[in-house]
Amino acid sequence: MAVRRSATRGLFVVLSGAAGCQVVAGIPDELSLGAGGGGTGGAAMCVRDEIPEPPTAAGAGGEGEFVVALRTIDMEKGLNDALPGLNLDGLCSCTEDKRGCESVDPSDDKGYCDDDSGHDAASYALFGALAYLMQVDDMSSFLRGLAESGQWSVLLRVRGYSGGSDDDQVEVGWYGSLGLSTSPEWQGADTWSIRQEFLAPLPMDPYAPQFVDGAAYVTGGKLVARLPQAPLVITDGALTSIRAALSNLVLVARIDRTADGRYQLREGRIGAKLPVSELFPTLASFRDTKGNPLCTDATLYPATRQITCRAADVLLADATDKDTPCEALSFGMNFEADAVMLGPVLQAPPSSGGCPVETDPITDACSNL
Repeated sequence: MAVRRSATRGLFVVLSGAAGCQVVAGIPDELSLGAGGGGTGGAAMCVRDEIPEPPTAAGAGGEGEFVVALRTIDMEKGLNDALPGLNLDGLCSCTEDKRGCESVDPSDDKGYCDDDSGHDAASYALFGALAYLMQVDDMSSFLRGLAESGQWSVLLRVRGYSGGSDDDQVEVGWYGSLGLSTSPEWQGADTWSIRQEFLAPLPMDPYAPQFVDGAAYVTGGKLVARLPQAPLVITDGALTSIRAALSNLVLVARIDRTADGRYQLREGRIGAKLPVSELFPTLASFRDTKGNPLCTDATLYPATRQITCRAADVLLADATDKDTPCEALSFGMNFEADAVMLGPVLQAPPSSGGCPVETDPITDACSNL
């Protein structure tokens, strides 16, 4: 498959030149290690993006409910180095502010930069690396392909919605899916399966979400939800798999309604954190398009490890401290989601065989970079 995006081209340089090495340097583009992963696009100042505040009016209430599935996904950098996601730490790193924590790599004095809105999304480096290992053009197009073919998506259920532009309390549930039996038509009737581990044992609600924000809200027509935990489980239903244990997730999206009454989410943005403690479990969960794991003795592992560790750029708490080692990697994703229905609950199939214990990434750590 052709490699087209500059991030993947840069990673090709990193990985092909890093075989067997522990230190990688001199990479000329946005996956450059220690050279700043974001960018200012030439702007003189940063216009800090902010998460919408709750509506001032209280007690809107409602009985409305709708379910959507992520259909379009963007995890890459855009024009003028714009990053997906949100400003998680309130900073504009590399433009107006110093980074909000100390790199886990002592030799890295700059780290990945925010864009001109302060968006934190160092995850583009990690998922760019994984896309290269999978030999796909980029992770965004790969995930869009899985959604369009009905093999995978993330589902969101919104309950208690009044239908208005302001609602001070709604519920938002987050579900992983194993897809559906055919390609979706995206007209509201597609019935997507739900992974069993995403459900809570509540008899009154067979689809009670394990990962939920019961105090989400709608303000100015935008849905805002915060979830302490929200696993991102990617699979093609056969061989490929990636599991990222996201935390501190914030979701912002405009609620639209079609002429026939179906709800949609547009201009959706997700910002979250992947704790440093979960970086190597994520690599251990990885299976490429042939079901192969990434083991620590693989030629491309050292560079992937370095990219992954250096991408850690935020603290877990909503705080900054330039002298405290970074505790998490910032995650960013833009999306659009269309109306679907919740379907059968399925047990996830076992993943293909992983690495031997002595070369399993789960035993690794971001030390001795």
